[in-house]
Formats: sequence, structure tokens, C-alpha cells
Amino acid sequence: MKRKLRRLIDILFTGSGIALIFITVLLGASLSISAQMPLVLLGVLLLEAGVWGMSTKVLPEERRFTDLRDEGENIIDLMRELNSSALGRDEGSEDDSRFLATLGRMHVSVDRMGDVAAHENGKDAEASSASGTDENA
Repeated sequence: MKRKLRRLIDILFTGSGIALIFITVLLGASLSISAQMPLVLLGVLLLEAGVWGMSTKVLPEERRFTDLRDEGENIIDLMRELNSSALGRDEGSEDDSRFLATLGRMHVSVDRMGDVAAHENGKDAEASSASGTDENA
């Protein structure tokens, strides 16, 4: 919901900036240059605020499961490495060691995903990981 609201705000900033610039230019004959310049400047600032996504600064992000997202990004990096090592293995330039090591790190990453899946912003992740390793020992 907030993502759609941020996008709408950015579109409104951009659209109102463009509209203000066009209106100022079209009414240029009836406005003095000292009145045109601040209006055009305001229009450009609104336009830039929309283009650069300034609504994200006004409405903060509310991601709750950042540890899970970080682990997801880690698994994507590991997928790239696994692909690279598999290609090297198939071409004969590498042996299986890098491929198997990457595969092992992927399994650890998937286990970590299970540990952090329900934990918000790392609050309970470390405590759960510590207790989980103690229970397995």
C-alpha cells in the first residue's frame, strides 16, 4: 500500500512540476520576469522531487523482515557463483571442489532462511540462532 502511495506522490510531484512550468511559460506575457523565475524554479524543484523519488524520504520504508531479505540476496549471489563454478567444471578448467563448496554454502543459507523467516529486523534472529545451535549440540 505504501509503495503505491509513494509512487502516486512521485507522479503527482512530477506532474505538478511540469504543469507549473508550462503554465508559467504560457502566461509569460502577462507575468513579469521577477514573477516567472520563482514559479519556474518551484516547478523544476517539484519535477526533480518526483523524478528522484523524494517521497521515500517523507514516507519511511517499513520493511519488517530485513534479515530474510538479506539472506535472499545472499542466495542469489551464491546462485551466480554456483553457475560460474558449474560452467568451469563442465569446460574442464576447474574441478568439483568450488562447485561443492558453493553448494554447501547454499544449504547453509537455506537453513539460515528458515531461522530468520519469522523474525522482524533481526530482533530475535541472533537469540534463536544461538538457542538453535545449542539444542542441536
